[in-house]
Amino acid sequence: MSTDPAGRPALRLALQTREQHIRRERATSNICTAQVLLAVVAGMYAVWHGPDGLRAIAERVHRLTSILAAGLRQGVGNKVEVANGTWFDTLTVRVPGRAAAVAAAARERRINLREVDADTFGVSLDETTTTATVEAVWAAFGVTAGGQGDSGDGGASVAALDADPALPEGIPAALRRAGEILAHPVFHSYHSETELLRYLRRLADKDVALDRSMIPLGSCTMKLNATSEMAPISWPEVANMHPFAPLEQARGYLDLIRELEAMLVEITGYDAVSLQPNAGSQGELAGLLAIRAWHRSRGDERRDVCLIPSSAHGTNAASAAMAGMRVVVVACDQHGNVDLGDLRAKAEQHADRLAAAMVTYPSASARSRSGPTWRRSCRTTRCAPRPGRPAASARSPPRRGAPPGSCRSRGCTSP
Repeated sequence: MSTDPAGRPALRLALQTREQHIRRERATSNICTAQVLLAVVAGMYAVWHGPDGLRAIAERVHRLTSILAAGLRQGVGNKVEVANGTWFDTLTVRVPGRAAAVAAAARERRINLREVDADTFGVSLDETTTTATVEAVWAAFGVTAGGQGDSGDGGASVAALDADPALPEGIPAALRRAGEILAHPVFHSYHSETELLRYLRRLADKDVALDRSMIPLGSCTMKLNATSEMAPISWPEVANMHPFAPLEQARGYLDLIRELEAMLVEITGYDAVSLQPNAGSQGELAGLLAIRAWHRSRGDERRDVCLIPSSAHGTNAASAAMAGMRVVVVACDQHGNVDLGDLRAKAEQHADRLAAAMVTYPSASARSRSGPTWRRSCRTTRCAPRPGRPAASARSPPRRGAPPGSCRSRGCTSP
């Protein structure tokens, strides 16, 4: 929190989320709307539960983790070692010589364990974990549920361990947070569905929304995605897939990904398409990294200049900087159109180090350039003279029918 000139509370976050537009290639991050949406979901989770709700969730998860650890240690003859001396929600468990059998037993119970090495697993709990989950994990490791605590029968009881005042805690007292958290009133005010719904509506009414206005700058995620595409975030089949789940358990996801990649390959004519970049800015970075790798594969280690129009989206320059490139800004006219003369001059000036040119479509000025303009921009970058390659006018006679002033009119044979 901060204060404005009138002394009223103000949020600095509103400025920080568009750092790229202010600092350009000096920005420290190329994060964009597609990633911010996840932060918004997390923020609303905190608004809904508030500090008391989050504390109750954390304490329950930690208690179940402590019960799980105690039960694993309690089993008789099962050769289970809990390696952690401290924990919050995750245990490291060693079972020398039994890893394959334990993993198979866990899968039979629809539980995935993280395989650290041939004898070690990682086990993490969360707010969806139940006592039945704890008992199923015990069973996978060979601990029988329903025992009577320390009776020596090889079993373990969630109820008995939970009632034990001497149950070891995994968080040292010195590391427990004693100060207040989430003190702002927003985290204490909206804990019913109606209250939260009205709060979200009030926030939406303050925003520049697509249903009442154009969105001229950025927010590609909001402009180019239909509302219906947001619905699957609440579907368990989509939302509950763990990112580390075995591939054989993600066949539906893989089918969706491969079918869409095949469609895009057919539409674009590319050899392959990757859906791994999860946002427009990450697509920029992936493309620049591919360009950089291509230059290096040909021995062009020095190529590190990326031409970017002054009207480009802020993430363009930030992505180029993150890819290890130097940004050279190309001038634009008052409408945001690329100045082709300046583009040509900058391409020739940096010809021996030119790696790429990056443009936003539409530009940050909401301008959609024409096809001929795109083609001239691409040819200017591709046909810039460089060591061992003469200028276009020296390579071949002008092509018949080429537009005056184009690189082809000067004899360029590049496609």
